[in-house]
Amino acid sequence: MGNRVFRSHRWLAVSTALLLAALIGGPAAAETTTEGAPSAQYVHEVDQYQHLGGATYRVYGYQEGLVGSTTANGHVIQPNDHFVALPCFCVLSSRGGNEFQVKLEYKGKTVIVPVWDVGPWNVDDNYWDPSSKRKYSSLPQGYPEAAAAFYADFNGGKDGWGRTVGSPGGIDIGDGAFAELGMPGSDWVNVTFLWLEPDHWDLPAPAAGFGDVTTVWWDQRPPLDWTAPKNDGRFAWFDVTGHNVPNQLNDYWWGNGGWRLFGLPISEFFREVDIDGTIRYVQYFERSILALDPATGAVSRTPVGDRSHMDYKASLPIDPFQNTSSAIYFPDTQHSVQNGFKWYWEHNGGQAAFGAPISEEWSETNADGRKVVMQMFEYARFEWWPDKVGTDEEITRGLLTVELIDDLGWSR
Repeated sequence: MGNRVFRSHRWLAVSTALLLAALIGGPAAAETTTEGAPSAQYVHEVDQYQHLGGATYRVYGYQEGLVGSTTANGHVIQPNDHFVALPCFCVLSSRGGNEFQVKLEYKGKTVIVPVWDVGPWNVDDNYWDPSSKRKYSSLPQGYPEAAAAFYADFNGGKDGWGRTVGSPGGIDIGDGAFAELGMPGSDWVNVTFLWLEPDHWDLPAPAAGFGDVTTVWWDQRPPLDWTAPKNDGRFAWFDVTGHNVPNQLNDYWWGNGGWRLFGLPISEFFREVDIDGTIRYVQYFERSILALDPATGAVSRTPVGDRSHMDYKASLPIDPFQNTSSAIYFPDTQHSVQNGFKWYWEHNGGQAAFGAPISEEWSETNADGRKVVMQMFEYARFEWWPDKVGTDEEITRGLLTVELIDDLGWSR
């Protein structure tokens, strides 16, 4: 097991009878592994499950270990195996097969491996599918039942077998893949469920005037590297970060808050192709993603709050209430903004600048011991720092796009 915080919840051996029992909802006693209490480190770990775009989600993963045991598809585990376990028989590849594969990304390293085992915790939690197709349909897509049980007492804190969930893992990683990724222990890893992604296809010609911009598919790294100025009259060059901004975006940037609202550009302007076929012309800034309609010249902002980390409990809708001088309820998002964040929201641009709230407030303690209270909005995250009360840094806004890029392992 190495230096894992928790043992993996998975089938140690699978016979035909056990498979049948699992598929029809066999007794909780069918799996005999047990868990110790969570470590002090993990008790304070915040919920970081999140959608990173396309079919990619941030998931807490363990090292599989269990060399010599048999996986759910009959494979005998070897010391340097490259495979994963996911908590649903519905995506189990055949013995030695690659019918279902995932791409794992961890701190810039990537491996593609098949699904050869079932676990952790559950055997029927296809959390990568839309909520309407899940057994646990009240949970958002990408959020494992075990994580919801661990963090938010979902299902009374139990897994599908009625056992108390002692860890929030959503994937077990074979020892060889674990080592190739350079993972020192259990940690958050970006998982792309490749069977959900279509192959790339032929695209229409770029929009007039932008034939020289880079095309980036949903699973590719954007143009983040420093670039020389174009000097052709179509772009403004930001020498601080080394990026060219189209004149239309530059005018919008300066006229609607500039650095304080959007941050500096951290990518070139590019054509983005999403997994659903949507094509957009966009540019990444530290706090925002701006999009340009080449046909009309209209500029819009892309919501980034829902692609960023937020506490699961804080993301749950709240009951409506009558607005007061200290709190406003937003029926469209079923969330509110209150007290100090309400004042800051109203005095710095309101809904036009930040959008509506998509969470309630939650608190975290950083690695350096600093406490911070946060709230997510459609286009921003507010951060209140108790140790900065009375200063200009008492309330700040998170660098959401920078964090998204870092989460995806795209170095800059």
